[in-house]
This record gives sequence, C-alpha cells and structure tokens, in this order.
Amino acid sequence: MADQAHHATDVTAQKAGEAKDATAQTAQDTKGYGQQKAGEAQDTAKGVTDATKDKAGDVADTAKDKAGGAQEAAGSAAQTAQDKAYEGKDAAGGYLQAAQDKAYQGKDAA
Repeated sequence: MADQAHHATDVTAQKAGEAKDATAQTAQDTKGYGQQKAGEAQDTAKGVTDATKDKAGDVADTAKDKAGGAQEAAGSAAQTAQDKAYEGKDAAGGYLQAAQDKAYQGKDAA
C-alpha cells in the first residue's frame, strides 16, 4: 500500500508539473498573441495617421491654389478698373479739348 501511495504521489507530481508547463505555454502563447495584435493596431494607427496627413496636405494645397487664383482674379479686376479709369480720363480729356477748340473757334468767329 505504501507503494501505491508513493506511486500516486509520483503521478500527482507528474500531472502537476504537466499542468504547470501547459499553463506557462498558454501564458506565453497569450502574450505572443497580444503582442501580435498590438503590432497590428499600431500599424493600422500609423496608416490612418499617414492618410490623414496626406489628406490635410491635399486640402492645404487646394486652399493655396484657390487663394492664388483669387489673388490673380483680384489683380486682374484691379488692372481692368485702372484701364477703364485711364480710358475715362482720356475720353474726358478728349471732350475737354473739343470744348476748348469750339470755344476758340467761337472766339475767333466773333
């Protein structure tokens, strides 16, 4: 009977060792899985960050282009207004000259 008790103790110790080893392996596997998923999440976050930066750069470029276009349009409108002012001044000068000529003609005729 002592042999049976000794054998039972040996078997129990062996089974406890196997359970300890299986628990350690499961913990190691779980740790590896967690590290893998953390790496995947980090890669996904980096991809989202990069895409966001690219989109922000595109939006900024578009805004610069629109601002440049507006600046060109404003410059063109200002130039057109200036040209019209000169045309008006020239026309007024022409009318003034014509009026002076008529006045002199009237003076000479009198």
